[in-house]
Amino acid sequence: MHNKERILHSASEIFVSDGFDALSVRNIAQKAGLSTIGIYSHFKGKQGIIDALFIDACEKLYQAIDAAQGNTSSDKVIDACERIVLFSKHHRAHYQLIFGSTEGHTTLSDEASLAFQKLENSLITLTAAIPKKTPSESKAYSLGSQIWALVHGFISLNSIQKLPDSARSDWPEKAAQAVRLHVYAIAATQ
Repeated sequence: MHNKERILHSASEIFVSDGFDALSVRNIAQKAGLSTIGIYSHFKGKQGIIDALFIDACEKLYQAIDAAQGNTSSDKVIDACERIVLFSKHHRAHYQLIFGSTEGHTTLSDEASLAFQKLENSLITLTAAIPKKTPSESKAYSLGSQIWALVHGFISLNSIQKLPDSARSDWPEKAAQAVRLHVYAIAATQ
């Protein structure tokens, strides 16, 4: 693994185990087995590392959504949502970085903000294709945001780990069922 990858991998591990507050150039360098100078030769400090992690996370989730398949627009949105759920399970740190609270911890760069917009627009664009009549831009955003909120809500409920085991065991299927109902409602009423 190259130094830049080791730095990002180490930062991701620190973020998962200890949160934003533990992300310091010194902690990351120590975990990666590098000097702090080694960090600065690849990134503009802690903020540069956070931006790189954030952009990487957005790109990975974007690729998962972009790979959605189906015979209809509804099927593609449902598949995209199932891919989001899988991503949240297999890439927990990435998902937390994108959708967790960064308030008070960091201000994303313009490049990171653009990566998030691209990600956000991917599901909005898919969802906008569901209605028979092309929706206005604001309506498309509203429909896409509803789907994002529904999926993210299920993921967030599961991540707090206060649900009984019986409710947690099949939460991805419950999330998929809720998405299907909402997507079919959009298709039927729009």
